[in-house]
Amino acid sequence: MVDAVGAARWKSASVDDVLRTALDLCLGLGAFVVSMTGAVQRVLSDSMPPEDGSRRVDVLARNCLSHPASHGRDLFWNAEVSTEAGSADRSLACVVMPVWSGDTELGLLGVVDTWLPEPDGYQRAGLARLATDLARFLWHASVAPPRAAPAPTVEAAPTQALSGPRAAPTQALSGAHRRVLVDAAELAAHLDDGIVCVDATGTVVLTNWVADAIYGLPLGHTLLGAPLPMSSAMKTEDGQGLTQDLHPAMLVLRDGMARESHVTIGEAGRSQRRIAMSARPLEVEGRRGALVVLHDSTEEWMEQERLTHYALYDPLTGLANRYLLLEELRRMLQGLGRRGGSVALIYMDLDDFKRINDEHGHDMGDQVLGAFARRLRGAVRGDDVVSRLGGDEFVVAHATTERPPDGDLLVSRLRKVLSAPFSVRGIAFDVGASIGWVSTDTGDVGPDALLARADRAMYLHKRGRAGGRRSKP
Repeated sequence: MVDAVGAARWKSASVDDVLRTALDLCLGLGAFVVSMTGAVQRVLSDSMPPEDGSRRVDVLARNCLSHPASHGRDLFWNAEVSTEAGSADRSLACVVMPVWSGDTELGLLGVVDTWLPEPDGYQRAGLARLATDLARFLWHASVAPPRAAPAPTVEAAPTQALSGPRAAPTQALSGAHRRVLVDAAELAAHLDDGIVCVDATGTVVLTNWVADAIYGLPLGHTLLGAPLPMSSAMKTEDGQGLTQDLHPAMLVLRDGMARESHVTIGEAGRSQRRIAMSARPLEVEGRRGALVVLHDSTEEWMEQERLTHYALYDPLTGLANRYLLLEELRRMLQGLGRRGGSVALIYMDLDDFKRINDEHGHDMGDQVLGAFARRLRGAVRGDDVVSRLGGDEFVVAHATTERPPDGDLLVSRLRKVLSAPFSVRGIAFDVGASIGWVSTDTGDVGPDALLARADRAMYLHKRGRAGGRRSKP
């Protein structure tokens, strides 16, 4: 269901685009669309037998028109007869999705291969969305059944009240002041967003495929005619289930005020989807109903998360960058007045790291930095903030209830953990570090000032080591 929503974001500019997308989606040898009049358009992969592939696909496509399931709305399978292939091993099979526009069947979309397993949920949803794209092209193509010419540009669009299980046509005036009827269900079927309209009782009187998929319905099933379901898979931003008391459509029915909400579907992770849900009052059969638009905002959310991650984390090691370190340090310092305790800042600079880059290359040096960062992250508490400031400089921010903290003990533990060689590409690297630390138990010092003090402490330690002295930081 979740991937079905993602499939609804695809765009197609031509019939060829649709066929190539279907071909890639199902990893087939070819894809075709056949109109109800028998006209075939096909796209073949390079793996299709060249000698008679086009002819065989055309024959198979037209044979699909006589299949018992060809006038339904669900996927079906078909195959050419073995005499056409010459060998059972070369026989072509196809999975087929009927193409409809409203109540008019326009043709069939098929993907061909010598062997086709049952499509998974993602592929089924993708083929259904591609069939919707095809409907737009076939409706106006020469292979489509005759139809009145499309209306000129609409200047105004007053809407009639919705009535019954199907929406009444929408009235609009053309530039020539000619009345034009547009079926609301057909219009909704061509939208990339989910559309749900409910009457005053909360019964769904209009929906489209995208909305049905968002609510987890399998292909061929619809919300139409049923009460708007309260899916337990939908969660509000604070993690609550989307109950009737919280659903924007139900709130609109109650007080007539427009509502917007964001919900998540699925468990946290790569498969979770984000849905922006907006509801507006709409008159249905003389009473207050609600029109709900469901926009899958997962891609936008993921892009924002990606940009946020790049803004806050070091791309090489995944550790906090300077900006995030200072923000977290500011939060720690502000908390001293409430909880007491102290904050320690440990500043590390790797010794003679330039030699690794010079002798083994920067790529090897980057891998050593990554290994150092992973070990450092594992050596501290989960709520400590570990940061790479750039180059070979690392910082650990440590909040504790101790006052003052035992910084020497912290440094000693880090030295012990980091003293073991780092093995990268079969080479062992001994990576030493100059370490300085400072602490404060008051919130009257800023994060930048505390970081500068820790930097100076580290420098004093490095200078002492260079001179053969080990000064206490």
